This record gives sequence, structure tokens and C-alpha cells, in this order.
Amino acid sequence: MDKTKELLIREMLLKQREEIADEMKRHGGTLKPDTMSDLRDPEERATALADLWIDDRIAANDRNLLEKIDFALKRLDEGTYDICTECQAKIPVARLLAKPSASLCVACQEDKAG
Repeated sequence: MDKTKELLIREMLLKQREEIADEMKRHGGTLKPDTMSDLRDPEERATALADLWIDDRIAANDRNLLEKIDFALKRLDEGTYDICTECQAKIPVARLLAKPSASLCVACQEDKAG
């Protein structure tokens, strides 16, 4: 991969990392389980629990994506960014531009999902 594309991808990863960090701040879960006892109405309690669960899932997904981004940045530094971590084939630049946190080629990703 040429240096121009590498710099572009690094910028994309860093920007995405910053956006996710901001997202995690918003979905940190403003309602804690111990405050549920203050909610007397079962519908309010159910809504609050659903909101808490959704925020927790979003935060978990964000943490997972941050790990993938950090792994991609590490691989960029090591010079192995465009190599599939499963089969060691070259990952096409078009795939990496579309999904900068990708660490698998399309074939390995499909095998893993299948």
C-alpha cells in the first residue's frame, strides 16, 4: 500500500476512534440499576430497563469497534495492515478504504460469519 493511502486510512481510523469515544460518552448509561427502586410504575421501570439495556449494548459495540480500530492502527505501525490475519493474503485497498478496521479478507470474513 502506498504512503498516501496509508495516511488517509490512518486519518480515517483516528477520526472514527474520536467519534466512537464521543458516542461512548453519550451512551455511558445515565440510569443505574440501583435507581430502579425509585420507579414505582411498572411501565416506567420496564422502559428504564430497556433504555439501560440498549445503552449497555451500544457501549459494548463501541468498545468492540474501538478494539478493532486500535488493532488496525497497531497493524499500520507494524506494516501488516493490509494482510489478512487468518490466511495472510493481501486485503484489497478498496476493502480497507470501505472498512478501515477490517483485519480479514472477504473470504475469511465470510467463513467466520458463515
